[in-house]
Amino acid sequence: MTNKIDLIFISCALIYATLGVGLGIGMGVAQNFAYAHLHAHINLLGWATMALYGIVHRCWPELRRSKLATVQFWLATLGTPVFLIGLPFAQFRDQPLGAILGSLMIFAGVLCFLALFARSAFGRTAAPSVELAAGRV
Repeated sequence: MTNKIDLIFISCALIYATLGVGLGIGMGVAQNFAYAHLHAHINLLGWATMALYGIVHRCWPELRRSKLATVQFWLATLGTPVFLIGLPFAQFRDQPLGAILGSLMIFAGVLCFLALFARSAFGRTAAPSVELAAGRV
């Protein structure tokens, strides 16, 4: 799985982009913006963050070869829907457990990503892949 983690992250990002834009259009048509926070988080955590994870994993293949990349992937891809489902419950029903658990999972995934990148950037290889420069990725 880790050798395709970049493609899986970008695929997830595109699904979230579709959901986020769809929700935004739906809110605009209905002129009801009660879910604006959810819309923003779908686009930021789902679309932007997942896409950036995928791009960075693509540019630095040594990141995706680490076992920590698998941990980061699962924390991000499971934490995001937990948070997004929990957000309306926190906002409208005063039940924040899902949003809290999801946000902690997302944060742990960010910390894993920081560790992966720092180890790569300040370790042996600090530049993007030679494969990327040669167009072989």
